[in-house]
Amino acid sequence: MSSAALEVAARMAPSWRAPVRSLTTEEMDLLLTLAAPIEQRQRVQFLREVAAELEAGSAQTGFGPGLGVLHRVGRVVQRKYWDPPQLPDASKAARA
Repeated sequence: MSSAALEVAARMAPSWRAPVRSLTTEEMDLLLTLAAPIEQRQRVQFLREVAAELEAGSAQTGFGPGLGVLHRVGRVVQRKYWDPPQLPDASKAARA
């Protein structure tokens, strides 16, 4: 994993360093991409929740998550934290 990715992850969630180091560069990039649209103040909690879900899944299966599992878990958790912007013309009439 690149040191730049670790630095970004460390800044985003200092207490979440151990699980981050066990991810591949590709998995870390995916996780950071999923965290990007989430408000800065909520990213730490997002990362913690993803880590907890991945740990629970690993405990059940006996091996670590792959890229697909990380993406699926990350997307589910992301929906809890991402608040899409409210556009001025987002009424039903504007979408028709």
